[in-house]
Amino acid sequence: MNTIQTAFSSARFNRLMLLLGVIVLAAGALALVVKLAGGSSGTTPADTTLTPSRAKPPPSSKPLSNGEGVRIRTFSQLDPKVRSTIRTFLGAAVARHGQARSWDVVTPDLRAGYTRRQWSTADALPIVPFPIDSLDNVSYYLDYATNQEIMLDVGVAAKPEMKLRSVTFMLALAPVGSGAHKRWLVDYWMPRWTPPIPVN
Repeated sequence: MNTIQTAFSSARFNRLMLLLGVIVLAAGALALVVKLAGGSSGTTPADTTLTPSRAKPPPSSKPLSNGEGVRIRTFSQLDPKVRSTIRTFLGAAVARHGQARSWDVVTPDLRAGYTRRQWSTADALPIVPFPIDSLDNVSYYLDYATNQEIMLDVGVAAKPEMKLRSVTFMLALAPVGSGAHKRWLVDYWMPRWTPPIPVN
């Protein structure tokens, strides 16, 4: 018994156990990264259908209607100014083509801590970047539109040679200002990850 106790309490045995633990942890972390990163799916938003994120509108909100009183249920029903804001945001802030232009289409909360000049030249913005191949091939799905928030799923793809899989992001717009000065600005942009469904 003393021999076994001595072996378990030896410095060499403890170092071996620590090394074994680190190796197992590193292997697990590598497997997780490979599983989550995946590879190129070979599809672009243009040939895939976005699935709704099942996001729910704020409880005290009211459905958003257009100027004729028709409830907005699809992306194409959104005001052209709102759609233009989204397109500017995707090109300037997400794809980083002339990022200075995105200052005017994001909420003050999203650009808090930046001056206009800092925002225009910053290497790191509080917006997840993505090298969008073409703004004309972006897919949109309207989750909901209320008087307090507009929530969309946005499918984007990179150029095929980049070998990046298509990604769906969640984009939210919030109203800023009131009356004639009210504008819808981007307030949220994050990738939406759905775990894959296992196939037998």
